[in-house]
Amino acid sequence: MSSVPPRLPGNSLLALLRGNPDFRRLFLASALSLTGDWFTFVTLNAFVYHRTGSAGLTALLFAVESLPGILLMPLIGSLTDRLDRRRLRIACDLAAIVPLAGLLAAFHLESVPMALVSLAVLSVSAAVSSPIPEVVLPNLVAPDRLPTAQAALGSLYSSGLLLGAGLGGLATAAWGSTATLLVDAASFAASAVLIARIRRPFSTATEARRTRVRTDTAELWRFIRAAPTVAALLLLTAGLRLCYGVVGLLPVYALERFGTTDAGVGVLYMAQGVGAVLGPFVGRWLIGKWRPLGKRRLIGTPSRRRLIVSGGALAVFGLGYLGLAQAGGLWSGVPAAMAGHLGVGACAILAINGLQLASPDHIRGRVMVTAFGLSSGLQGVSSLAVAPLTVALGMAGATRALGVLAVGFALVWLLYALRLPEPEAH
Repeated sequence: MSSVPPRLPGNSLLALLRGNPDFRRLFLASALSLTGDWFTFVTLNAFVYHRTGSAGLTALLFAVESLPGILLMPLIGSLTDRLDRRRLRIACDLAAIVPLAGLLAAFHLESVPMALVSLAVLSVSAAVSSPIPEVVLPNLVAPDRLPTAQAALGSLYSSGLLLGAGLGGLATAAWGSTATLLVDAASFAASAVLIARIRRPFSTATEARRTRVRTDTAELWRFIRAAPTVAALLLLTAGLRLCYGVVGLLPVYALERFGTTDAGVGVLYMAQGVGAVLGPFVGRWLIGKWRPLGKRRLIGTPSRRRLIVSGGALAVFGLGYLGLAQAGGLWSGVPAAMAGHLGVGACAILAINGLQLASPDHIRGRVMVTAFGLSSGLQGVSSLAVAPLTVALGMAGATRALGVLAVGFALVWLLYALRLPEPEAH
């Protein structure tokens, strides 16, 4: 079987889904597992809060969910590049059903510790499986379709938040937590079936190699030092997530600044989600349609435009939250939040797409896992920093500080990135 992905007529997402069954299966598998995860997480949040009455313990769930990906990052990256990626993803999907059974037992026994342990195990499975679609995507679609495919795949997280969190709450209210967990288990089983049906190879390597974490990690850092575009895009990812903690202030704006109810919180989060879903597609459109300064080589090539748009998107994120700090009511805050997360969606997904193109297959897993680990770790650091920053500067002051940081980081990064040599696509 040829390792060159098929070229299809039309460059729309619909044409890609219709004409490339392997991408369609990967897309559906990712959509199912992400939506099912939000079903479970909403139910778990409600369970822990009702059992303990502690908002702090409920917030701990986010740490339990993200820590495995950070702590195990070198091992996960090595596994992703050395083992059969298809079998690894299928194994993770099926293995996730076991901690879901543990959560079901914890709910019936009303045991919060058992629920936390089950979530930690589930998070390990997710940490290993989540980067795989991003890693294998260049092997499933043609290079000229990759930005569209990545925009669609990247928007699934926000779509899953909008759809999965909302439907998860409704399903739990209507049928109880058992039904919600069974839906999640079914989503993992369906994902495994879809992944197994993908025909194209998940890697161009001829055979799996032995995993050596220390050697593989050293090889990764040598590659990053030798590939300045990869280093720059990882740095951009870090900058975005260092500022991202400001998002935690959205409920406070709705309830305190705008004087709304929980419905206002939902409206702001919906604006966030809509912006994040649209961002990758707007960024992709700008790269394809915009020709800054005509045909000049400096910024006229697609790779240069990707750098400009992704760096500019980080600035849009900062400007959106500077607008939120000035907003006097909910309906002036909604477009600011939407604009900010339009920037988030475009910046995050264009950076991932750039990393895919600049990383050869044999090391792409470690690069993607590094990007995911940076996102989780620095987003957690930023979230922790927001509380003392708010105490010191006030809510609007903290928002302005992080907004200015995002804009300033974006401008400095753009000045640096535009001096880089033209990246080589793999």
